[in-house]
Amino acid sequence: MNEQALKETAPLERRLTVFGIVEDDTAPVAQAVVTLADMSGRKIGSAYSDHAGRYRLDTATGGTYLLIASAPGHEPIAALVAVGDQPVRHDVTLTAAGGLVGTVRLAGTTAAPSGQPVDGATVTVTDVRGEVLGAVGTAADGSFSFPRLAKGTYTVVVAAAGHRPVATAVTVVQGEPTHHEVEIAATGSLHASVQVLGEPFEGAGLTLLDEAGQVVADASTDADGTFSFTDLQPGEYTLVTTGYTPAAVSVRVADGRPTRADITVGSEVL
Repeated sequence: MNEQALKETAPLERRLTVFGIVEDDTAPVAQAVVTLADMSGRKIGSAYSDHAGRYRLDTATGGTYLLIASAPGHEPIAALVAVGDQPVRHDVTLTAAGGLVGTVRLAGTTAAPSGQPVDGATVTVTDVRGEVLGAVGTAADGSFSFPRLAKGTYTVVVAAAGHRPVATAVTVVQGEPTHHEVEIAATGSLHASVQVLGEPFEGAGLTLLDEAGQVVADASTDADGTFSFTDLQPGEYTLVTTGYTPAAVSVRVADGRPTRADITVGSEVL
């Protein structure tokens, strides 16, 4: 018997098939990844569902297998499938993932109305253990999105330069996006100049104290005698300058609005 005859009479390898449709509550799910693995976790094969949600996987032997399906925007699912000597149909129904969407806006202040979107704020999501699950920046309209966030309780932290950070607890439900709107308040700032004998005082030492007398920040004036303190909480402060005769002024810092505090000191050097 020649080689060609051997090929013609050799038995074909038998393949067993698992097939079905991947869908969610509304329609077939295309491009879902369906994986077949044995009970030890060894991968047998995987396939993508087509436009109608159909998939097909082959295995050489019967037995009990683990079938895993996942798709973007949906919760993954796993099931046991018993394969005998006939093709096995196993349809898969996926549940849409919850996800978290929202908008970061400016809280109302005397300097600006509320509702203005905050562009470029960083939104961070952590789980109950404090593990960071993701971080995104807000768009120009203040919006953010975590589309694959599963149901559960999370901490959402929003931070932006020139604003006070905000942390809130959010519960994400399954099957539809959870909306979470955040308002953050702009911090205040203090800008001023120090003069001596009508001239800018370079290198004047400045100390900012809160209402309790605690030091909030220190600074020195630059060549034109100016200085600034940023990211200040609203409230009453005392600004003390040294270098010549000490001087102190009371200032009130408001949300989102720069405050000025020009100081004139005596001519006696300390």
